[in-house]
Amino acid sequence: MSNYNQNRSNNNYGSNNNYNGGNNSRQEYKKHSGAKLTKYIPTSGDNSGQEMHLVTGWRLSNRELISIKATTTSKSKLSDKGWFGSIAVTFTNTKTGESNFHWGTMEKKTGKVVVDKLAFVMNPKAKNGGYAGTYLNK
Repeated sequence: MSNYNQNRSNNNYGSNNNYNGGNNSRQEYKKHSGAKLTKYIPTSGDNSGQEMHLVTGWRLSNRELISIKATTTSKSKLSDKGWFGSIAVTFTNTKTGESNFHWGTMEKKTGKVVVDKLAFVMNPKAKNGGYAGTYLNK
């Protein structure tokens, strides 16, 4: 073996040692969204005594935190397929305080919330603490 080839084989440039600056720990993954389902029974108001569903979520968008709340209302009716219609969905930018309201649907079994107009979904059953974000129609 020539001196050139011997020197090349001793360097780590071509090796697959997964060099990460001397730190052997895995790089920490940062979540960009999450969602949680809560069921409750109000004691007063139009819906007192009826089981209500609340899905809260969050999403980082352009380094700003968006808080999302979706709740059943007195207008929410359960379909034969297990979906609630007329779900009140509120998006709030926590930095600017801007708030937007939209109507959506919610699957009773999983708590998945869909706002078709925005192509937005919140899924509290998704891995790693839920998901809140856009979806693609296939």
